[in-house]
Amino acid sequence: MTTRREAISFGVSSLLPSSLSVADQRLVALVDEHHRFDEAILAAEDEADAFLTAGRRSGGKRSVAAEAACARAEALHEAQGRVANAIINMPAATVLGAAYKLIVWRKEAAISFPDDFDGAHESFTFSAYRDLLRLTGLNALEHPQDRATLARMRRYWIPS
Repeated sequence: MTTRREAISFGVSSLLPSSLSVADQRLVALVDEHHRFDEAILAAEDEADAFLTAGRRSGGKRSVAAEAACARAEALHEAQGRVANAIINMPAATVLGAAYKLIVWRKEAAISFPDDFDGAHESFTFSAYRDLLRLTGLNALEHPQDRATLARMRRYWIPS
C-alpha cells in the first residue's frame, strides 16, 4: 500500500515545458504550492504524533505542545484545501494544464486507492490521466504506483 509520504514524493515544477501558457503557469504554481503543503503537513503531523505518543506514555495528558502541533497540522490542511479549490476552479488553458490537474488528482487518489480503483469511473479517469501524461511528454511525473495500477487493471475487469 502506498503511504501518504510516498504518494507526495514527487514535485511538478521539475518538468515545466517551455510551451506552458501564462494561465497554465499560474495553475502549475498552484499545483506546486499544493505539493509544498503536502510536505509541510507531513512534517506537522509527524511532530503532532511524536507529542501525542509522548503524552500517552506519560499518563495520557495532551500537552500544550501537542495541541499546538495538532492545530498547525489542521491549519495547513485548511490552507491546502483553499489551494485545492483554486486549482479545481481554475480552467486549464491548454492540454498541459489539464495534465497537471490530473497529476494532482492521481496523487490524491493514490492515498485511497494505492494500486487499483474500485469502479469504472475511476478507471476511466486513470486512463485519461495516463494518456495526457503520454501525449504531453510528462511521463516523468507519473505516480510511483502507476505501473502496479496498470498491471492490475490489465488483469482484472473493473465493474461499473
